Amino acid sequence: MNTAIAPRIVLFLSLILGASFANADVSGNWVFAVDIMGQTGNAQVSMTQKGEAISGHYSGQLGNTDFTGSAKGNDFQFVLKGEAGSVTYTGTLQSDGTIKGSVDLAGMAQGSYTAKKGA
Repeated sequence: MNTAIAPRIVLFLSLILGASFANADVSGNWVFAVDIMGQTGNAQVSMTQKGEAISGHYSGQLGNTDFTGSAKGNDFQFVLKGEAGSVTYTGTLQSDGTIKGSVDLAGMAQGSYTAKKGA
């Protein structure tokens, strides 16, 4: 192998592999379109991600509340804590910049959602 090309190939492969293992960042303002057992609604969710830690604010049919969560790769999870129990949102950042995921209402009902960046 040409010794002048080898360092370039190593650098190129390092950049590609490093990018594939980096955490996606879900920071921003999102509009969640939620479907729970046929009942639909929207929620405004703002998230800030620092490394694998997520914090944010939820405004929707379940009220207005702050939350914390975690992220790893393109996947994340956060929990809303309320009087009726914990509501867990789990999601994956898609290659097109949207989020797809599921929601669990304290084990009593499950649903799904899609999210797009909002204003």
